[in-house]
Amino acid sequence: MAAIAASHAVSHVQNIIQRLQLGDKRLLLAVSGGADSMALAYIASRAVGPRNCIAVTVDHGFRPESAHEAAAVGRYMQKLGIQHEIRRLKWEEVQKPPVQRLEEVARQRRYTEIGNVCQTYQVSAVLTGHHSGDQAETFLFRFIRHSGIHGLSGMSLQTALPFALPAADNKTPVIVRPLLDFDKRTLYSICKAGGIEWFEDASNSDTRFKRNMLRQIIREADDDDRSPFNASSLLKVRKAMQGHREVIDRGLASLLDKHATVRADLGVVELAAETDGQQLPRWASNPAVRERALASVVGWVNCKDHPPELAHLRQFEQLIVSFYKARKAGASIAQTSVSTAGVTMLPPTVRHGWLFCRQRPRANEIQITKDLALGATALWDGRLLICVQAKPGRSIPEAVTWRVYSQDAAMHKWADQLLEHRRVCRKTHRPADMHQAVLAVQPIISVKPVPDAQPTLAFAFGSVCAESLAATDLDISVRAVRGTDLVARN
Repeated sequence: MAAIAASHAVSHVQNIIQRLQLGDKRLLLAVSGGADSMALAYIASRAVGPRNCIAVTVDHGFRPESAHEAAAVGRYMQKLGIQHEIRRLKWEEVQKPPVQRLEEVARQRRYTEIGNVCQTYQVSAVLTGHHSGDQAETFLFRFIRHSGIHGLSGMSLQTALPFALPAADNKTPVIVRPLLDFDKRTLYSICKAGGIEWFEDASNSDTRFKRNMLRQIIREADDDDRSPFNASSLLKVRKAMQGHREVIDRGLASLLDKHATVRADLGVVELAAETDGQQLPRWASNPAVRERALASVVGWVNCKDHPPELAHLRQFEQLIVSFYKARKAGASIAQTSVSTAGVTMLPPTVRHGWLFCRQRPRANEIQITKDLALGATALWDGRLLICVQAKPGRSIPEAVTWRVYSQDAAMHKWADQLLEHRRVCRKTHRPADMHQAVLAVQPIISVKPVPDAQPTLAFAFGSVCAESLAATDLDISVRAVRGTDLVARN
């Protein structure tokens, strides 16, 4: 039976690779050492050939045995003929988060390292061992967080790799989950039949982590066919939600094309407001469409790798609906904003519609980048791609470096210059661009001409600082990591 399952899995992965047009691409395998990712490596090596694969193991460094396990993974990859890299996270470089956020932060850093490997080898697709059990956990996890249709549709086969820089073709690498139709039991049987050693991470049984607790609930419910919490029941509901989402999304993309303005250089979205100010805009007139429109916009702005919770969307909806009710009744309107889910929403004025921008960061939430060479690209705040390079025909010393600051950090160094630059920008920028909430979350770029020299302000509030050499010698580009497509595909 295991041999049949393995053969079926190989054919299944081959079909997916061809359907996604990845047959001529080199693939990166995310291999932790667990049964699911070890089975993935075994299957992928037979589906596309070991020379078309690279494997990476990210060692979080939480357990004493993790380094030994990563080395063992490397030996098995060598046996399969797959090139292998180990990336070890160094927690002394960052403040270790509390246990409640440890999974989230570790996941972010893991994906960042995987993205770095993609950059090194110019890989455009990462295969992971997510299986149907993971899908059921994700559904239940999002259900208890009151996610909407978007979240309850679960993980898709393909999605953008979070926290990753674009490859040479300017496309962000994608995650492909080819094993979502297989359960954990099948992957165990494939490993056992193939004599594949795997490792069980003891922390996966620690119920202080919510996902582990949900995994335990589902595992116990799997013994009861009548339980609504067994994996089969959860996956049936998830599939229904996916169908609903696909129907809604078909019309949503066209609707947002007409009613949304995306400022990819600022990470800002503006949704149209009705000209008479009394009727709900078309994108907001239907509650179901309004929820999906807001989920798409909020997800685009905050760049999180999970959909916004329904409770957060309800806060945005409440202000929108009450705004138009008050206008229609001729009542006074308090021009209050809503800040939740990492996004601030500002009500419309005579100069702009509904504005959505990144919520003002907490103190020291956004780290100052290290010195970067000209031509390098930085992913700043997980949402904006920034590149500084010499203009064509300009000769710039190789020693020139640049950094990116948050506005709060930059104000401590260049308060006078920033205030003057803001005054100049007000004459040329759109009013929405110069709103204080928008300005507060924009990157500030400085350039250091030579080592040990004082850095100079080069870019702020979406424009080059005219008094800087950057105005004539450097090209500075800022764009959203998610492009301009508001309807998420994950």
